[in-house]
This record gives sequence, C-alpha cells and structure tokens, in this order.
Amino acid sequence: MSHLSPPHASVVKSPCLPALVCPVSGTARRLLAGVGTAIAGLSLLAGISACASPPANERETGSGGQLVRYSSRQVSVDLTDAQRETLRQLRDHVLAETQQARILEAISRTLAKEGYAPVSVDTEMGVVEAERNTVLVPKWRQIARGVLKSRIGGLPAKPDHERMAVIVAVRSTQGEQGKQGKLGERGERVQHVEQGSLVRVRFDRTVWDSNGDARTETVLEKDVYDGFFSALDLAVRAN
Repeated sequence: MSHLSPPHASVVKSPCLPALVCPVSGTARRLLAGVGTAIAGLSLLAGISACASPPANERETGSGGQLVRYSSRQVSVDLTDAQRETLRQLRDHVLAETQQARILEAISRTLAKEGYAPVSVDTEMGVVEAERNTVLVPKWRQIARGVLKSRIGGLPAKPDHERMAVIVAVRSTQGEQGKQGKLGERGERVQHVEQGSLVRVRFDRTVWDSNGDARTETVLEKDVYDGFFSALDLAVRAN
C-alpha cells in the first residue's frame, strides 16, 4: 500500500507585496505632499482674508462663504459724511409749478422715456419709484465666458448687468432757493421762488458681476441728476 503525501501548496510571490507593506509608497508620498500643499494654501487664504478687512462704510448683506464659496455675495455701500454733502447738493430741484398732480405725471413720463419700468406713482404721498435694468455685456460674451469658466475656471469677475433704482419725492415749498433760472456764481441755477414745488431725487445703482456678486451704492454723478432735472423741466413745460 502506497503512502501518499499531501500535496504541497504552491507559493506565489507577488511583485506588489513590497508596495503593500511599505509604510509610505511613492504614490502615497505624493498624495501627502499634495494634501500638505492644499492645507498651506488654505492657511494662506485665511490669513489674507483676515488681514484684508473691507472699508468701514461697506456692509455685507449676504455672504457667499470665505474659504469655501457656496453662494453669491451682496454688499451695500453707505455714504460717508463727504458723500452725503455731495448728495445734498445734487438731489434737490425747485419748480415754479404748484400742482403736484402735474409734476408727478411729468416725473412719470420722464422716467418712462429714459427706460425706467415699471414706474410707480403714489399721488397721496407725492412719491414716484422706478427702476431700470441694463445688460452690460452682449449675450454671446456671457455664453463664451461661461464656457471658458466651466473648462478652465479661475476667471476674474466682470460687471454683468446693473439695476438703477430711483425714488422721487415732491412737496410744496415757499420762499426756497432751487436750481431754477440763471446760473449763480458757482455755476448752480438759483432763483428765489415765492411759491413752487421742491423735487428731491435719489438714484441707487446695483451692479452684478459674472460670479453673481452684487454691489449697491448711491449714485453721486452730477450729470445723472442734472440730466433728469433738465428732462423734467421740459416735461413740466409740455404739460
């Protein structure tokens, strides 16, 4: 009777075994180095964000995140003392017309002619509100930029569109000086009006960029206010 020996199990040496048991392989080292670089980059960004504080008159009304961006950012810019004084010199205009209804109608027509829509008129309070939306870049450029951003990313934000909001108030006034008549010594139009109406206007501009971030600030450009009042003068005379 023959004695059969149990079969011997074959030993397979895997060339990958050293890589599996090696504490830190070449690939793992590269991954760890990448993680270290990312952490260093995030720390640098955090340091920069902490040091770059916004101006005191800027209010963040909506945050899109700091280290991780998850939404758009909205900022409102308040007027400084000097800017408030500038606005006071721009916002008022006196008309000799005393009928508030005629002035409100003229304001409504003036704003509509300048592209504002909708125009809301509150005859009881003597207030007109309107807005105008303007696209700042052509549609084809928006599409091209979106394609590039999806492929390479990291493109700087550019102004995309804006909203101009205007509020106008009208009230009766007597014996006040306003921008009506001949030019004064400093170039302003002044005339003593025994009876008339004071028109006060304020323009606020909101600009959105290609990242969806928005910035709102009061318009302080003289030509915007002078252009509106000049057009209003013509509309009142045409009534």
